[in-house]
Amino acid sequence: MSIKNAFSRLGITGRKVQRGEIYLIADDLIVLPETRLPSKPGRELHENRPVLILQTNLDNDDPLYLTILAAPLSHRVDLQDQRDFKLSAGQAGLEHDSIVQLGLTQPVLKIALQGEALGKVDDITMNDIDAVLAANLGLIERPR
Repeated sequence: MSIKNAFSRLGITGRKVQRGEIYLIADDLIVLPETRLPSKPGRELHENRPVLILQTNLDNDDPLYLTILAAPLSHRVDLQDQRDFKLSAGQAGLEHDSIVQLGLTQPVLKIALQGEALGKVDDITMNDIDAVLAANLGLIERPR
């Protein structure tokens, strides 16, 4: 067995992931509460779900960091609340208007990210997303 295969089995891939990129991940790996869909008692699983990478590139570049912080996206923009951030179709490779569910930020395994990035959010938009994250954490006052 090669050293590369041994590392890969441990989840150490050396994969380059950048903050602001959007990837697909198997939907069943994402934890979502059922309370945001009042008309449906259970959550409908999709094959894949896009996620926005939020973790700093300093950590992302470390091959020993096996997990990465990401926020799930949803095309159900009608469910947007103050913890979310809306992205328009065409931004960062998205086909539909979507909300970044920043209140549901969670760790995911780097090896669970599928294929190449769909796209990347521009720096100005990431600054706006950072402001919502900071408000979610109570670091700044939420705009009214």
